[in-house]
Amino acid sequence: MLRCLRRKFIVSELYMLNDEVNLPLDSFTRQSGASLRGASDRIADPLIHIGFHKTGSTWLQNIIFSDKARGFTSDTHEARHRLVERFVRPDVLDFDAAGERNYYRKYQEAAHSSGLDLVLSHERLSGYPSSGGHDRTIIAQRLKDMFPNARILIVIREQKSLIRSMYSQHITDGGVEGLDRFLNVPEPALGRKPSFSMQFYRFDRLIHHYQQLFGKTGVLVLPFEMLRSDGQKFADRIANFCGKENVVLPENRPVNMKRPLVMQAVQRPLNAVFYHNELSPGALFHIKRFHKRYARLTPLFMAISPKFLERRLDQNMQKRIEQHVGSYFGESNARTQQLTGLSLSQFGYHVA
Repeated sequence: MLRCLRRKFIVSELYMLNDEVNLPLDSFTRQSGASLRGASDRIADPLIHIGFHKTGSTWLQNIIFSDKARGFTSDTHEARHRLVERFVRPDVLDFDAAGERNYYRKYQEAAHSSGLDLVLSHERLSGYPSSGGHDRTIIAQRLKDMFPNARILIVIREQKSLIRSMYSQHITDGGVEGLDRFLNVPEPALGRKPSFSMQFYRFDRLIHHYQQLFGKTGVLVLPFEMLRSDGQKFADRIANFCGKENVVLPENRPVNMKRPLVMQAVQRPLNAVFYHNELSPGALFHIKRFHKRYARLTPLFMAISPKFLERRLDQNMQKRIEQHVGSYFGESNARTQQLTGLSLSQFGYHVA
């Protein structure tokens, strides 16, 4: 009788604590005689890959995170953009962490039963560069509230290269600013709406924030340059972080097609005329999914864009970005090295 009462008390306490410790209660409520499971049998919180943008996210999502043979799955029966709708878009007073946690529990259980790690991957979780990442700490706290024991993957990239690539993405997404106006926000002191800020790429701040939330051992930071120079080592670091053996990569590794700069130069004024969106509000007309339709012209522009003009545009853009950035990120990169143990200087980062 006393043993029975003791067991009921324990189960009752576990139910009350479940939201705090995030344990699967079925492991405690099975037939009599069952004991507490070992830590290795717990249903793990997911691996959450938060970006940054333009750091190989598509490669990770298509080659690593969606391949069950490599020990991962992203299967949640939803399109990837639903992560933004669930984790990013809700108003701060409306977000339901418990409801979202319950939604993903069945997918965590399915992954666990198959010996896989569930991965939630979207670069928007690190903030959006064109709006200065204004909501990145809000998103971080939401992830902590939903998955307190999650493992976090952050991929960074040398800032000048990253700004160049992200500016091109800004145009692809519908932006209309020239490079100088993109980099230099008009009337910044007024702060009427979020805009691009170089502070967003001081990586040490977001890394430190996530380490405070999830613990230093719960956050893995890798440079995009490692992916480009040694994809196998890059993938193995992720696998080892999740307690897995090294993974086997395919010989042919598809990458995103780089758009010609001439194509981007043509799209920028067209966005202002035909594409009414968050980055170019007030367009004269609105062609639905204009940016997707325009993207179909990529092969054409790759065939007809003069190489000498591409080189000139590229050199001019790199020069202007270098002049704007200067040594701005040196101290931040030094702190990032201290936080992560990475040697960023060997990958071309400026370190003070």
